Amino acid sequence: MVRAMLGSERVWRAAASFCESVMAQKEAAEREREEDALAAPLRRRRVGRRRQAAVTAVPPLIATSTERSGMSFHTIALSLMLLVLAKADFPLDFINEFEDAPSEFTGIRSDERIYRLPENVIPLDYDIYLDMYFSERTDNPFTYDGREYIIIQAVEENVTQIVLHANVDSINDVTLQTQTGDQVAISRFYTEAQYHFLKIDLETSLIQNNNYSLYINYSSTMNDGPMKRGIWRGWYVDDDGVERVYATTHFQPYNARQAFPCWDEPLFKATFTLHLTRPYSYSSTFSNTAIKSSDLLEGGRFMDTFQPSPVMSSYLVTFLVSETFQIIAQDRSLNPAIRIIGRSNTAGLGGPALNMAVQMTKHFDEYFGIPYSSLHPYLLNDHIASPDWASAGTENWGMVSYRELHLILDSQVTIMSVEHYAATLVSHELAHKWFGNLITCFWWSNTWINEGYASYFGYMATHQVFPQYELHEHFNSRYLQTSLAFDSGTGTVPLNHDVNTPAQVTGHFGTISYSKAAAFLRMTANMISQESFKKSCQYFLKNNLYQATDQYDLFQAFDEAVREDGTLQEYLHFNFTEYYDIWVNQPGYPTLIVYVDHATGEMALRQERFFLSSSAETTGQTYPIPLTYSTKRNRNFDELKPSDMMSSERMVLLKPTGEEWVIFNHQQHGHYRVTYDDRTWSLNTEALENERDSIHHLNRAQVVDDVFALMRSERMTHEKGFSILRFLRKEDNYHVWNPAISGFTWLRNRLRHLPERQAEFDSIILSYMEHVINKVGYEPESEETPTVSMLRQEVLQFACNLGHEECVQESVRRFLDMKENNAVVDRRIRRSVYMNGVREGGVEDFEFILDRFSKSNIANDRLEMLRALGTAKDPQLLTRYLQLTLTRDVRSHDKVNSFNFALLGHQDNANTVLEFVKNHIDDIRIEYVEDAPPTPVHTALSNLASYLDESGLNDYEAWLRSTQSGSAQFNRVLTSIASARSSIAWGTANADSILSAARGGATSMAVSVALLVISIVLFTAV
Repeated sequence: MVRAMLGSERVWRAAASFCESVMAQKEAAEREREEDALAAPLRRRRVGRRRQAAVTAVPPLIATSTERSGMSFHTIALSLMLLVLAKADFPLDFINEFEDAPSEFTGIRSDERIYRLPENVIPLDYDIYLDMYFSERTDNPFTYDGREYIIIQAVEENVTQIVLHANVDSINDVTLQTQTGDQVAISRFYTEAQYHFLKIDLETSLIQNNNYSLYINYSSTMNDGPMKRGIWRGWYVDDDGVERVYATTHFQPYNARQAFPCWDEPLFKATFTLHLTRPYSYSSTFSNTAIKSSDLLEGGRFMDTFQPSPVMSSYLVTFLVSETFQIIAQDRSLNPAIRIIGRSNTAGLGGPALNMAVQMTKHFDEYFGIPYSSLHPYLLNDHIASPDWASAGTENWGMVSYRELHLILDSQVTIMSVEHYAATLVSHELAHKWFGNLITCFWWSNTWINEGYASYFGYMATHQVFPQYELHEHFNSRYLQTSLAFDSGTGTVPLNHDVNTPAQVTGHFGTISYSKAAAFLRMTANMISQESFKKSCQYFLKNNLYQATDQYDLFQAFDEAVREDGTLQEYLHFNFTEYYDIWVNQPGYPTLIVYVDHATGEMALRQERFFLSSSAETTGQTYPIPLTYSTKRNRNFDELKPSDMMSSERMVLLKPTGEEWVIFNHQQHGHYRVTYDDRTWSLNTEALENERDSIHHLNRAQVVDDVFALMRSERMTHEKGFSILRFLRKEDNYHVWNPAISGFTWLRNRLRHLPERQAEFDSIILSYMEHVINKVGYEPESEETPTVSMLRQEVLQFACNLGHEECVQESVRRFLDMKENNAVVDRRIRRSVYMNGVREGGVEDFEFILDRFSKSNIANDRLEMLRALGTAKDPQLLTRYLQLTLTRDVRSHDKVNSFNFALLGHQDNANTVLEFVKNHIDDIRIEYVEDAPPTPVHTALSNLASYLDESGLNDYEAWLRSTQSGSAQFNRVLTSIASARSSIAWGTANADSILSAARGGATSMAVSVALLVISIVLFTAV
């Protein structure tokens, strides 16, 4: 299967099929251009750029396969295909993510491409022996010795050098044998640390397509904590007060090379057999597959040999070696049994996660048409709750690992937002077992395929199984709106984006690959129908089992399902190839500008790329936009299949004559923004205020999200924006208030340096919030939905932060009752109670929460208490809190969040945080793990700049320039300081406009003088 994956035949078939699809649509596309004269010049310019790309760039899959077979028919045919495509007016810049063809054929590699492995040798099977040593090896504790046997194969002629990845302490020995056991002479082996390469020079060439056994002996050290990934050790204290150490792995995306030398790129799939030796006391071991045997060795050590894995990428290898981890919940009704595994003192807390895993596995078995039990005879379905974990979860195939926060759920303690997210996370990781593990992105430029599908199913599929969470609606705030915000910058990148260096690879695991990809898939599913989308998923999986895939394979699956079902036939002149190409390979998204002539019923539509920056120049890029709309007389917000597809810059639709409100983009399922002519905005505003429920709540949320973005980009005045937002005074829906709180927060942060102005703005915001505060109240109801619980949590946290008197008083009252009478605080209001109790309290209250923190066994509760401790206003208490982040009491994965809690806790805290940074920068670099891939120290120091006033920024910059000019963070933090100054300047220039507009939008401000005084005191900057 590995050979088939890397061989030329599969790639040729995929490319040929794609090209046939392109040519089949040529006639329809030409008719479209003739009928749409306005859009034609833009389309021709776009295609012109792609013609050159098609000639000069060839994907590594294609180039490599031609190299392997020499100047074969495939090479010639591919060249002809590219020439044909170059002369056709068709968009085909999938190839743009790869480097130019000449560099592939000449062997010259660019500075960035040099981080990539050559593909002339492939691994087929790994036999890995790891001797794990903990504190018992006193001279060299927490290390491991490794030896491995890798079956490899040369897929080209004249290979005299083997290149693979290795990022271990030392390579002790390397040998190579033929299938018959003869030694192959090695002239030398050496490492290149910058690229993590192990290079093995041979005295004779490998024989093409013959198998060889490569032996490597090496040794290395466990990382301390999860942040650097690879093999690392963590700890916890059990119920007897004994500290326990465990070792586990986190290899995604490029850290398997820290555990064993390997071909550490996702396309190099192979089978893996693990042999782990361990001390006798470390009796709990787990991996992707079941244990085949456990053997006693000399010296009282044991060797656990695991069954071989499926064919998979190196980053999916995993294991856990521990003293007391155990199965805390399991369901044996499925094969394999589904197990939740955690530290010994989490027994009894795995039930909710188990139910999620069982039900979602059953769902995916049916939906994908490939039962999990059929994937491999030895594959497990384990879910590990790790006290330490660098990310929320990681999809190791048979042993998914999670940060304990998301898997250990207590119905009396875990706040609803964490429980809510846990359901999506378990589903996300399970979906990866098919999308990511069974099939895998060819290279990290295609990360969006792995992560986009998992994110999509994490919400949309989970809603089918657990409808009480209403996750299909939360998709908008979690992914769609997040993507719109991120994807509106001038430097944003496409879904398919070329990455090569480790830093680039890490950076591509972000909003574009997760949020925009998921939004694109949902938009596409609505367009082609849910049934055709399901069919495309099954085709994609079944056509590429155990292989590495790319955008060609995915397109082919979509195209096959769409053609078979005919689900796009109603869209005249619509080119699905162009739709796919543009949304996958072009950055950004459009604004749909709607002008309605109510007298004639004509709706003139125009699109342009949306930028948040008002000074950004339009690109002329057009996007295929799925159109849905409702009017007052024809409300159909539940119809998510587009009525029309807009592929040109301009388009005209008709509605019945007469004035009425018009709303485009049903439930905000399309990845675009919408704005209207003044009269239509007025009609929409009137409807939002006076007949609010006639417009779907997700479209009311869309209006809020779009209006704040339009104001930020200066495409809408503040006066007009706040006049539209007046309806929030009567709004009590979570999905509407979520973007409203985000928008208000962005504006008020620009007034931070103007405390009196900010206090007035806060009072205006609170006047908008009175209705929703009264609606949710301070006492949760027994049968309320998770969405209502989350609404209360967000509304109360925001209102209390703004100084809402009753909110603060109610929270403090409950805090004192908890402290003095041991009263239980409902988990649904716990955040605001904790935070306000500490913020409005003194030393005794701080000590009370700190003591509870030290005794708590629940990761979520500990995190909420850290959030609360960060609100302390007293500089001495806040400094004590920040010093706590330098100790192991704050897990390494929580340190940056805890640092940020101090900045968010109170307006004046930034100056205390700055002094702490100046006095403890060396300790911060060590304890926050400066060289971890997520760059936590960069993040913390950059975030600090956003919360300082001009005086603080001057102090910060002077310290940086005098003491930190050679640091890794220097340039990034200076950029953050410049950005903070720009925000201050923007706020100064726009304060009057914002306040005037906000006053008009509020219409009445039932805010007491006392509240204004409280707000000024709370948020006055030093």
